[in-house]
Amino acid sequence: MNVRAIAVAFVLSSLLVSSSAIAQQRHIIDSVTMSRAVAAESATDQQNRDVVLGVLHQSPVRDLAAKLGLDVTKADAAIATLSGPELSRMATQARAANAQQLAGGSNTVIISTTTLLLILIIVILVVR
Repeated sequence: MNVRAIAVAFVLSSLLVSSSAIAQQRHIIDSVTMSRAVAAESATDQQNRDVVLGVLHQSPVRDLAAKLGLDVTKADAAIATLSGPELSRMATQARAANAQQLAGGSNTVIISTTTLLLILIIVILVVR
């Protein structure tokens, strides 16, 4: 019985010592690096959001949305809640639509591409 008590005491004390040693280990990423990464991600999301909103606020897009009875302010609010890969995909499409427009292509095609993009965005966001 005495050997058993000594063995239990030894196991418990080794567990307590090892757990405090583990708790003192250094993290892989320090808090400054983590804060910078979060700030960079937030800035990227804001830039992407601005691109999508810029396309949404173009007058041909707003006019078409009004003709279709879609509320652009709801889409604005929904875009404000997006982040990460979904927002990045939308921003990529919005940048492509803007690039086509700047390249001097046919305005009818540009408006159609932009309109399709934004109608899809609005439908996706309103359905949520």
